[in-house]
Amino acid sequence: MAYSEFWNPKNETLPREQLQALQLLKLRRLCEWAYATTPFHQRKFDAAGFKPEQLKTLDDVHRIPFMTREEWMESLLEKPLFGDILATDQKNAIRYHLTSGTTGRTPIRVLDSMKDWDWIAEMWCYGMWGFGVRPEDIVYFAFGYGSFIGFWGAHYACEKMGALVIPGGAQTTEARINQIIEMGATTVCSTPTYALHLWQ
Repeated sequence: MAYSEFWNPKNETLPREQLQALQLLKLRRLCEWAYATTPFHQRKFDAAGFKPEQLKTLDDVHRIPFMTREEWMESLLEKPLFGDILATDQKNAIRYHLTSGTTGRTPIRVLDSMKDWDWIAEMWCYGMWGFGVRPEDIVYFAFGYGSFIGFWGAHYACEKMGALVIPGGAQTTEARINQIIEMGATTVCSTPTYALHLWQ
């Protein structure tokens, strides 16, 4: 079957001016949402004298006071479990995740709403489609499926695209290799180092 080379041809083929206008609109809306819904961003924006309406062009991105990881961690310590950065009530969350903690620091807790999750999957679709994954593919995910967000977004993106998804879960490398061969996986999704380990 012939497919478009783009996941979202409308957005991915916009003329540069229209694309930048869309990016600016979305950036401004995101800043407005953050300011209106999270105490952290209200304080951060006010302290910097920043208002979302100051975003007139994409070059104004430098005006936005970005949150550092240290500020995020401090917020979590002051107001466990999620700090004062939640943009919606916790009852609207459908998924809980942790950052990886690979830097040797405490993992950060994250809640996702259904809208967040739809967006996460959609963003992964752009990348997976660009990589060459199509609906007839069999995609094997070689990761542990714990609370770490890892490849969850890619998993749901492949489902959204219509591909058959095989979650590798907590198996040995040998068991994963056997499953990849048995199921005829056409794509394996893993970290680069683990892909090399599987190949060896």
